[in-house]
Amino acid sequence: MSNTLFDSEKIAAFIKKNMVVFEEDEVVLKNDTNIFTSGFVNSMFAVMLLNFLETEYNIEVGDQDVILENFSSINAMERLVTRLQEDAHVV
Repeated sequence: MSNTLFDSEKIAAFIKKNMVVFEEDEVVLKNDTNIFTSGFVNSMFAVMLLNFLETEYNIEVGDQDVILENFSSINAMERLVTRLQEDAHVV
């Protein structure tokens, strides 16, 4: 299994494309911005985001990792993806 390197710009573009806010010019999305508490996305988007990450980075997110903390920011998603990719190589 080959690892695709995490690309924060690609994740930010996916989030911005699917945001529930309408004034995109006013949105400042940083890697540590909590996308849920900021109101940029909703829980329905979380399922899309999970699917996107699994497909894009060839990972499987187990039930134990499906927690808001792992998807709350781009930095959190990078940590999750990196850990899951590393765990896959250890097996």
